[in-house]
Amino acid sequence: MEGMITTVEKLKRLEETAEKEYRKLLKKLKDPEYADLRALILRMAIDAAFHRHLMEALEKAYHDSVRLVEEYGTDEGAEEVALIPGLPTMVMPLGFGAIGARVPPEEIIEEYLKDFPTEVVLPEDGDGRIGELLRDYIELEEDMLKLYDRLSRRAFHPVVRELLREIKRNEEQHEAILKKLSEKYYHSAGA
Repeated sequence: MEGMITTVEKLKRLEETAEKEYRKLLKKLKDPEYADLRALILRMAIDAAFHRHLMEALEKAYHDSVRLVEEYGTDEGAEEVALIPGLPTMVMPLGFGAIGARVPPEEIIEEYLKDFPTEVVLPEDGDGRIGELLRDYIELEEDMLKLYDRLSRRAFHPVVRELLREIKRNEEQHEAILKKLSEKYYHSAGA
């Protein structure tokens, strides 16, 4: 069974080939009688360009994620790690559904965080207050949520629009977890 990244790389090459072929055909369809066909092929060429760039982004994100796991993750080989966006260490109950589909309910977040230590020790070069860090992260998440929402409503390409909506849902998960962490360590989420 081939790995996900191999499939992404193949898709990227195929989309690149498709885009080049569409461009060749568009050069031949200059006469007015080909206007309808030209418009259709142009749309397909634009889709191929979007898809190619999305595959390039997935490829880059995958390799960056593997480097992060190698640098900060477990001692196991990064090629054995399944990289899942969102909260990969959270064990979800059966029947909850895809983690990217919605923000985990408060009781699941509570269950996830119950084993976190009561007091957290930060490195000497840190600012010494996890609450302040969490508040800053929450503000970043709020800013990202607003922008992803705005962009998803304005995106004209359906693939990009759905991708942005899913990224926004992922950011909502981040925000929910950060707010719960802030409540636990700072006792005033978002304040």
